[in-house]
Amino acid sequence: MLVTGRIAALHVALWSFDRWYRLWWCIWPASMALLVCGWIYVDKSTDTNTSSAPWGKPVSNAPAQPIRRSPVLADWPEKLHNDVTTCFSNAVDLNPPIEACSRLIDSGQADNRHLVATYLQRGFLQRLKQPDRALADYDAALNIQPDATAVLTNRAWIYMSRSRYDAALEDLNKAIALSPPALAAQSRYYRGYSFLRLKDYPSAMSDLNEALKVESNNPDPYLARGETEQAQQLYDAALHDYDEFSKRAPRDPRGLIARGSAMEATGRDKEALAAYEGAVALDPANARALAARDRLRSAQNAGGH
Repeated sequence: MLVTGRIAALHVALWSFDRWYRLWWCIWPASMALLVCGWIYVDKSTDTNTSSAPWGKPVSNAPAQPIRRSPVLADWPEKLHNDVTTCFSNAVDLNPPIEACSRLIDSGQADNRHLVATYLQRGFLQRLKQPDRALADYDAALNIQPDATAVLTNRAWIYMSRSRYDAALEDLNKAIALSPPALAAQSRYYRGYSFLRLKDYPSAMSDLNEALKVESNNPDPYLARGETEQAQQLYDAALHDYDEFSKRAPRDPRGLIARGSAMEATGRDKEALAAYEGAVALDPANARALAARDRLRSAQNAGGH
């Protein structure tokens, strides 16, 4: 039961502030079907402008690049090419990439730059099912390169998933200080989310506003900013941000659930019920939406009698 509880808590944390995790739950069944049919060829989308890119994490709207063009991966020894390709792939089955990353780390042929990238990649691959190992990999990478901003941000994510927000803030403060504003949006969002959970609402608003200046189409900061505004009873602003979230993530029920909670807080129960029903229509198994919908239905039925 303890293991099951931890897995459930991690799933909730991931669903709350990692849009790639939610997207993965939508696309993996189709991807598996295509793989079985032999129609998939997966390659890695890379950012060729920085060696601190979050390896293994999809980059929206980024063209796929041949793996040898990466500035971090191009100069690996030829005999390690197969492991490099596997480690830094987007394979559905994570075991082969993890094993390939381990072989690269143990090869003795990786310089510090390569080791940091490989620890970061293996940590990312392990963060869902083996977060302790992911944390150890991030620690190892930071022992080599303490100013690796992508590693600091990813380690903060592990801390956030465990509600260790003070520890997350230490890493995020460093990452933001070391990054130009144009590259700090994700770290700003994570820090804003951490401030929200710590009830430091002015700091949360500041970071979330800065994150949205850089990534205005990222839905997640809108949701966090709406929660921050609702916590301060700024309901109109919160509703606006929840709607902005839903515009950018129309299949995600969290926007409607949040809208329903704001409607309830202002006594607009019929509109709240409509929002919850919309959330259930998007995700019929969503426990939070079902509980809120059923609670309001029961209250309205009792009031009608």
